[in-house]
Amino acid sequence: MLNERRTPRTLMRLTVFAVIAALGFTGLVGVASPASAELAVQLDVLSGTVGVSQTVSATVSNAPEVGAPSGTVNFLAAGKSIGSQKVGGTLGATAEVSWIPAAAGDVAVEAVFTPDEGVQVRDSKTVAIAKVDTATTTTTPGTATTSTAIDLIATVGSTQGQYVPTGTVTFLFADGSVIGSAGLSTKGQAKIKYTTPSKPSTLTIYATYAGDGSANASRSANDTIKVTTRTSSVALVVPQTNYVNTKVTVTAKITPDTAGGKVDFLVNNKFLASANVVKGNAAVIWVPAATGTFTLTAKYSGDGSVSAGTASNKVTVSQLLKPDQITVDPVGSAGVWVPGATVTLTNGSRVQLAVSAASRNRVTLRTVGPCSLDGSTLQVNGVGGACVLTASTTGGNGYSPVSQSYTVLTAQGTQTANVRAPGSGTYRVYQRLRLNRISATTNIGQQISWRVTKKSKRYCKVYTTKRLYKVKLKRRGTCKVRGYAPPVPGQWTSLKVSRTYRIR
Repeated sequence: MLNERRTPRTLMRLTVFAVIAALGFTGLVGVASPASAELAVQLDVLSGTVGVSQTVSATVSNAPEVGAPSGTVNFLAAGKSIGSQKVGGTLGATAEVSWIPAAAGDVAVEAVFTPDEGVQVRDSKTVAIAKVDTATTTTTPGTATTSTAIDLIATVGSTQGQYVPTGTVTFLFADGSVIGSAGLSTKGQAKIKYTTPSKPSTLTIYATYAGDGSANASRSANDTIKVTTRTSSVALVVPQTNYVNTKVTVTAKITPDTAGGKVDFLVNNKFLASANVVKGNAAVIWVPAATGTFTLTAKYSGDGSVSAGTASNKVTVSQLLKPDQITVDPVGSAGVWVPGATVTLTNGSRVQLAVSAASRNRVTLRTVGPCSLDGSTLQVNGVGGACVLTASTTGGNGYSPVSQSYTVLTAQGTQTANVRAPGSGTYRVYQRLRLNRISATTNIGQQISWRVTKKSKRYCKVYTTKRLYKVKLKRRGTCKVRGYAPPVPGQWTSLKVSRTYRIR
């Protein structure tokens, strides 16, 4: 008890307890650290795929307290940091980072919460990271002259995410005999030189990728090269995987690049479109109407000085991706902006926009008109027409690209100022009250002037010193003073403030 007299025996007992505590005999007293007993962090992470971004989150609790404790959550994968984030207060209880797994296999992911005060707590999970699928494509001249060295190029890419495959690509003829092999570059390409036969023929080749520790093997479609004694070559460039009702650019590359003429493009031997050759290139747009495997052909006409040629490629058409969905949510607003909606903001407004996409890909913001963007903060810079805000993503993670627009009508802004004049109330006669500095301006730089109302002139007087507006309370009665800054026509309203002083 606080009023207990400390007798010699009491003092001796306290001394013994102090010695025991100093020697570290904590087992004698069952007291646990409140921080370690109450703090907890819960990790949320899913199995994934190499190179594909996913969100890793952790929620911090402090039961039975209300609200999240303040501190930092550090995230680790396989013992290496993948990011950190503050929590607590207005930041909330959940931290999250984006993680792109770099290798396949079982990976230990850990969330370590370090409170501003207290002892660290952690949570960990082991997730399975799968190898990413790959797609292999070949690029060859559709036609080539005999006994000529040509490039055979294979490009290997992951079908999703950002992983760049490594390892070896082997080029083969249709009968399975090997032409040669090459390692992948940092851009996912392998290239070998091949000398065409001395006699005209048609070659069918393909490429196989052996895979690596994080990527699965894949095989390209067959590619044909027509070997002739003519001097032109035609290469057909088209994505190997395409989507229903989605535009595809089909390009024919003609060598030499000084050649003229035109190229007819066919799909499964049916005419698609024609295009003139410009600087060695001719291109058309193809919109597949169905799924399946299609043979695309480019037939080059020649131009008198360069012989004609043909190139073909087989491609796959898959079901259309889901359209991405973008959310634009003005912070502090009543709700999100609906795509295509029209909103009104006053001149000088700054609105922070919280943006996200269903694909979890990055959202890019652009604006035209009397508005500007500072990161994700939209600012209105004047009145004179509408601003158009555009939010877009490039697609990925199973979603197609999307672009959404919002119209922002601009309205006159309201001038504001830091007015330091004493508040309305009762004051003594003959007092001199400071209203504002003469140099005081509004938020747009308009100078503020002060005056007394007509009926108040007998009771008070506004005057200036070198730096200040002041009011002199001359006699008992009621004094009204007004501060004013002129408007900017069509852009900003005027500033009007008033004070009423009762003089006693």
